[in-house]
Amino acid sequence: MRVKNLFTMFSLVLIMTFTATSAFAKWNFGLGTGLTMLAVEGDIGINTILAGPVTLPVELDAEDVSDLMASAFGFGGYATDGTWMINYSFGMMELEGDAADGAITASLDYKTTGAELTVGYPIYKSSPVSFSLLGGLRYTKHELSTRVSNGITTLNNNKDNNWTDVVFGATADVELHKDWTWSTRADAGFGGSEGTYVANTGVTWRFLENWSGTLFAKYAAVEFENGSRGDSNWYFYDVDEKSLGLTILYHW
Repeated sequence: MRVKNLFTMFSLVLIMTFTATSAFAKWNFGLGTGLTMLAVEGDIGINTILAGPVTLPVELDAEDVSDLMASAFGFGGYATDGTWMINYSFGMMELEGDAADGAITASLDYKTTGAELTVGYPIYKSSPVSFSLLGGLRYTKHELSTRVSNGITTLNNNKDNNWTDVVFGATADVELHKDWTWSTRADAGFGGSEGTYVANTGVTWRFLENWSGTLFAKYAAVEFENGSRGDSNWYFYDVDEKSLGLTILYHW
């Protein structure tokens, strides 16, 4: 089934969920943003003009990513009627790097964009623990641009790849105290990628009636391949992404 059809079907499910429940329940919402430290390790493969298909090992710790970061932006939120939980997020990051060896100069520009929409439903509740199942869609886009020049000739190479996965997973929430909650989520995505596996856990503190903060850790294993090695549009991404961050949400 094509991604467009999947997105249309999922949108219809959301509309029916809102329509069926809005007349009987009050909806609450949250929206926020935060700071994240990211480290990546794995392999990236591209087809180059001069050397053909090349696979490059990548190992960047949080300090390396921070040094290369040109810009980053993201936000996320939720809507719930007390039973159904709709979560969404969007994020962008751009890394830039330059190098020189005599008359030869090289520059790299790498942009990633991600968006996710999921719907969760509780399957077990018994204070202080609850478990939910979730399903949804995750969109990812990578834009890679390189420029190499010897002062006379300049070679540019631009790659643009995007994919959408269908996501299935589960969450577990434990109420540690009146204003403290420990939440853990694990999910798997398939369809556009060869397989994407994500796990995160975090502790949330509701420090004011309408405000909360969450300290979290996240791990994602992503594998995507466009075309086959040797194709002009070949792109390979097999990377583990590890992050630690803090988010602040406003609730109403």
